[in-house]
Amino acid sequence: MSKIYAGRTDIPKLNKHIPTYEELAARAQEQKHEQKTQDFTRDKISFSQEGMNSASEMRKYLNENGLNHSRDLQAELEELDKQLHTKLMDYTSNFWQEMGKVIEDERASWGSQAGEKSFDNSVTSWAKAYQVVYDRIVDEFSREDRDTTYVIDKDTGERREETVEDRLAELDYAYEARTTFIAASKKVMVQIQESFGGKKPPEKPEDIEQKVKEAYMQAISEKNLERLRQKVDSFQEYRPELSIGLHWEQVLKEIW
Repeated sequence: MSKIYAGRTDIPKLNKHIPTYEELAARAQEQKHEQKTQDFTRDKISFSQEGMNSASEMRKYLNENGLNHSRDLQAELEELDKQLHTKLMDYTSNFWQEMGKVIEDERASWGSQAGEKSFDNSVTSWAKAYQVVYDRIVDEFSREDRDTTYVIDKDTGERREETVEDRLAELDYAYEARTTFIAASKKVMVQIQESFGGKKPPEKPEDIEQKVKEAYMQAISEKNLERLRQKVDSFQEYRPELSIGLHWEQVLKEIW
């Protein structure tokens, strides 16, 4: 006669097979894989509009920050290098400083010969400074290891390779601007002396201004530049040859 067991009349049969540890571990891995497959399938199917917008923003970010491999990064690096080596076509202040430094060096080397404030020394000092900076520019552009520099073309607005002619033209502009200032200052000086000191100028102030300017420009002629490049024993031997006439040379010496 059967006994009642848990509300039933038959005694339950025990499982015939008890899983081993290895089988349980394998089953766990299988379940984990199934879960990943389900998650992946669910994500792919239910990709939201928000996710689409996020992906679009990411692509935009990559493009703007140079991380998109579809862009020509080499070309962009070359363009950046050109920008870093682009020179402004206005070297006036830099050239004034450089020529001023040359004049200081000349005065240190020649002492009172170059330090005296006179018409001759002023013309000679600025012409010598121009010649030194001129030769530095020519030397720089003649070197094979020189980094290529660029300028923005004034006519086209496009970037192009800088030439030695570009740089020398800027030096000319800087020198002319400086000597124009010197000439104008001498004109004002004689006007002040006439107005407040009662001293009649030897020539009209406007004519004095013009002759000062003419003298400085003649001082950097090709012939005078060659003269300034020579090795000399005294600073006075650098003195440029001018063709403004003896009268005007004397006038300018007197007003200096």
